[in-house]
Amino acid sequence: MKIGELYNLFLQSTGVNTDTRKIEPGNMYFALRGEQFNGNLFVKQALDRGALYAVVDEPEAVINENCLLVSDTLATLQQLANFHRRQFTIPFIAITGSNGKTTTKELIAKALGAERNVFYTPGNFNNHIGVPLSLLMLTPEHEMAVIEMGANHPGEIAELCQIACPDSGLITNIGKDHLEGFGSLEGSAEANAELFDFLESRQGTAFINTGDEWNLRLQARVTNRFTYPAATDDAPCTRLPSGFFLHIAVPGLAPVQTQVTGLYNFHNLACALAVAKFYGISASHALQGVAAYAPANNRSQVIRSQANTLIADAYNANPSSVLAAVENLRNLETDHRFAILGDMLELGTDSAKEHSELGAWCATIPEITFLVTGPEMKSFSASHPGASYFEHKADLEVWLRVNPIRNAIVLLKGSRGMKLETLLPLL
Repeated sequence: MKIGELYNLFLQSTGVNTDTRKIEPGNMYFALRGEQFNGNLFVKQALDRGALYAVVDEPEAVINENCLLVSDTLATLQQLANFHRRQFTIPFIAITGSNGKTTTKELIAKALGAERNVFYTPGNFNNHIGVPLSLLMLTPEHEMAVIEMGANHPGEIAELCQIACPDSGLITNIGKDHLEGFGSLEGSAEANAELFDFLESRQGTAFINTGDEWNLRLQARVTNRFTYPAATDDAPCTRLPSGFFLHIAVPGLAPVQTQVTGLYNFHNLACALAVAKFYGISASHALQGVAAYAPANNRSQVIRSQANTLIADAYNANPSSVLAAVENLRNLETDHRFAILGDMLELGTDSAKEHSELGAWCATIPEITFLVTGPEMKSFSASHPGASYFEHKADLEVWLRVNPIRNAIVLLKGSRGMKLETLLPLL
């Protein structure tokens, strides 16, 4: 079946779905395959639940005329998404980088959304499956699209760019993320720079954070640049002295207080305002938009319990992001600071070294009490004897019940697999 023919069937559907548990009437079901699953085995379930069509890549999965046989369901999904994307002439903005992608995406959507109907990647749909699914959610009513792109190995950002075809984009920063796949900090930089290479090939624009070392290193790869946040840049933005939440200002307007904490988030805020300025959004409306953003889903989320102020940043973690989060906690005004840290995953053979180095650095911060959990954090505790180490999270839960924390600012930071948010009810 040609992609144009499949696209006409897609237009008759109520959208694409890859999970039979979430099928809605009229959906087009794509039977994806992976190491641990085979969607071809659930075609009957998808159709019984109301799927209009099922796209399959195994002949045995064709059970009636509503089953569409293709050579590779994932490749077809990606081709369909690209075909759909090419029906739009609206701006497409891509976001990649080691840390802060989702927060920056949300902030950009808020800034642009003050004046435009903006589509932006839902949740963390940022990989080779999530990006196509995101693109297929676009409707004619959308005036701009903000697409988040994540990667854990070289070549992935280049592949996602070929699918989404962004007109502009940015790299939030470069850190020690997914070292298992990238191999090194330089490998991470090279992989993320695939976005700049794509933009250069299409005469697109890159948003450059002149306050970030790696942005400055990589900017030569693209000709068209729009810079922030220094006074001499295209989009100046200033961080003002403040307490828990960040205060920011742009020339000619009164400062605003945001609902985000963390010095690292200043660059995410400034980036959103730069993108808005480039696309003609009024500065006052863009400021109002970012000021209205309140982090959620364990991404620098501030939660005030009856006992403490909690910074739930437990969606992901790597050495760079943990350093930034701990440094922010160190600078907050309070008498009591606790950092509950979990394993940083996907660091490959560097895991023990990175956990050990993090522990040694944290040992120089006596004003923070460290509670660490997970098998990888054993290397952290060896470098920081003053930290309380719990190999299993259940043991930390018991400790928190016996030793309740009160009147403190508590940071929870760890990789997704640690699920540190389960500790929130104890804090």
